[in-house]
Amino acid sequence: MAHICPIEGTLINEPTVRVVAGLVAITATAGVYFQSPVVFLFLAFDFYVRGFDKKEWSLFRYFGIKTVSFIDIKEKLIDAGGKKFASKVGFILSSVIAVAAFLQLPIVIYSLGGILVLFATLEAVLAYCVGCKIYTLYNKFFLKR
Repeated sequence: MAHICPIEGTLINEPTVRVVAGLVAITATAGVYFQSPVVFLFLAFDFYVRGFDKKEWSLFRYFGIKTVSFIDIKEKLIDAGGKKFASKVGFILSSVIAVAAFLQLPIVIYSLGGILVLFATLEAVLAYCVGCKIYTLYNKFFLKR
């Protein structure tokens, strides 16, 4: 049986989401390599605006839309519920990594940064949304939908 994210009702373009995830993976990899709090603060901001309905402020979303338009990739609409939840998780994760970078805690940066890169890469390459899986479990056990 196929996995289906809980429905929010807002639709977004999957190719754009995948480009954004690729940009996140590349940026987070650079942030881990340089152990830069600035990179993770930028990621936290971008995740925040995408997760809390200010998506027009997202630089990654802007570049994702422009890239998909330039390459002329066919639109494929999907529900935004799991993706917004994933952005909120990304915001928390990036914020914690930024604090770890300020405090110079390399093990935390490598561990959590690796998770962030892995999740973003899964979305970018395989269209596999770990946030959607977590969102489904959250709704099932905490919201009793």
